[in-house]
Amino acid sequence: MHHSVLFELFLILTAAIIAVPIAHKLRANSIIGFLIGGFFIGPFGFGLISEREDISTVAELGVVFLLFMIGLELSRDRLRVIGGRFAGLGVLQILVSMAALLGLLVVMEFPLPTALVIAGALALSSTAIILKQLSDDKQLNTRFGRAALAILLLQDVAVGPFLIMVQAAGDAGTETSPWMSILLGFGSVALLLLVGRYVLPRLFRYIASLKNPELFAIGTLFVVLAASTLTEVSGLSMALGAFIAGVMLAETEFRHQIEADISPFRGVFLSLFFMSVGMSVDADVVYNEFGTIVMWLVLLLVIKTAVLFVLARAIRFETGLAIRVAMSLAAGGEFAFVMFALAAQNGAVPLDMAAMLIPVVAISMALTPTLISLGHKIEEKLHPKEEDQLGKIAEESEGIHQHVLVIGSGRVGRVLARLLKTRNIPFLVLDSDAQQVSRGRAEGLPVYFADGSRPETFRAAHTDEAKIAVVAMGNPHATEKTVALLRQHYPHLKIFARAQDITHIGPLSRHGADAAIPEVLETGLRLSDHVLAACDVPQEDIDAEIAKFRRADMLLMNELAPRPQRKPSGSESSDKPAKEKS
Repeated sequence: MHHSVLFELFLILTAAIIAVPIAHKLRANSIIGFLIGGFFIGPFGFGLISEREDISTVAELGVVFLLFMIGLELSRDRLRVIGGRFAGLGVLQILVSMAALLGLLVVMEFPLPTALVIAGALALSSTAIILKQLSDDKQLNTRFGRAALAILLLQDVAVGPFLIMVQAAGDAGTETSPWMSILLGFGSVALLLLVGRYVLPRLFRYIASLKNPELFAIGTLFVVLAASTLTEVSGLSMALGAFIAGVMLAETEFRHQIEADISPFRGVFLSLFFMSVGMSVDADVVYNEFGTIVMWLVLLLVIKTAVLFVLARAIRFETGLAIRVAMSLAAGGEFAFVMFALAAQNGAVPLDMAAMLIPVVAISMALTPTLISLGHKIEEKLHPKEEDQLGKIAEESEGIHQHVLVIGSGRVGRVLARLLKTRNIPFLVLDSDAQQVSRGRAEGLPVYFADGSRPETFRAAHTDEAKIAVVAMGNPHATEKTVALLRQHYPHLKIFARAQDITHIGPLSRHGADAAIPEVLETGLRLSDHVLAACDVPQEDIDAEIAKFRRADMLLMNELAPRPQRKPSGSESSDKPAKEKS
């Protein structure tokens, strides 16, 4: 039954209004409601919509607007935090998952071109579902969120080469040279970056100066669609162009207004996208090939979960986080539908095989919210939340006083903790890295899992009774924040901090540190000792030179961090009022 696009949109919205509340009553994710609603009104359900091409074209905009909104939440500075380690995880996830799936398909005697296409399509995950879930749960800027985002972004970049691979694997081949396609892709990204850096801010300042809200919204839509069209024409995904445009606009002062204008479009188009995915599931194929579909579904989830878990552990993720990342990204993704459709058209994948794999991917996508939630629960079970630990810290350290509070149990904090233990000086160590906590605990040190930069953590660690606080964190910004909070809430404390280098001493002193020690100084002096000795310099001369260097360096540090003279430690009268005040 063929209807106008407008009537088809009416049917889709009607199905959504019915299916989503039912999904909520069953405590299922709204995405599952959209998928089921799409199936029932689609060509393989009640047949209310027989042709889904028109809807699919509009629905693709859902992923485009989602990626644009994600880009708005990630400025270039935040994006750099993803780092090479997470980017490496993304590249390896694609390559190793594809290699594992390819090996299985070759063993099952699939032709190599067909196996390559299927392995590439199944190696991808659902950008739309995972990033929507992360955004809704405010997880994008967590360690888990950065890892997931890096993998998904690199998968989006891989879509272009994968589509070229599909064309090359089919009978139709490709009219465009692969090298030309790669050059076009890089060129379009470079052009977007240049336009985003120099043109977009000026454009939006001009539009804002006209004080026309409608024109501002139109300008935003124009930027999203123009960026998406450019990357699509260049052989990359539309979503990648939208993401780059979002990142560029995240640097401007108009970010929040743009987000408010785009948010309604994102919700509507994403709903259409998930409904269109539900329409693609053929009930007859699911019924006739049910056993095969279940087998492929299990193989897909097991292989990708195993690959991601091993890779996450290889870059030193704790077990719980590695399981969470692996389970969240194990399912298939929306770009698999595009690849299978193209592969079926040009003969790269047989039609019956593509028809069977589409429900495999769709069902795995429907399971994605459940897998994300289950992975989170497993992580919490293996590594309890910080709030659950605060009571434990307060209880186990009850009665402690005049102790040393060490914040950070990395290489510096753990050395200090071992020395304090040998002298029987009471101390507590706090760290927000579960792996470091486990390592410290294994050495018999009182290390607790907690964020050492929060007032409630300080209260649990009886900081009002502490004598000294040592901030030995590796992150310079977090170190400054922690020093400032300690000085604000506990003015009686002596605060010593680990400085990144000599230029970091000034900021730490201004935030309230009594002393800031550059981590590179003593390492450099000890290394110099060994090098000079190997050069046959007499030891007494080495000791004299190092002592002279240390004196000069201390003078420089005092100039960078002038502090008022403190009264002798025996004078307790000056400390008591401050302590009582705190």
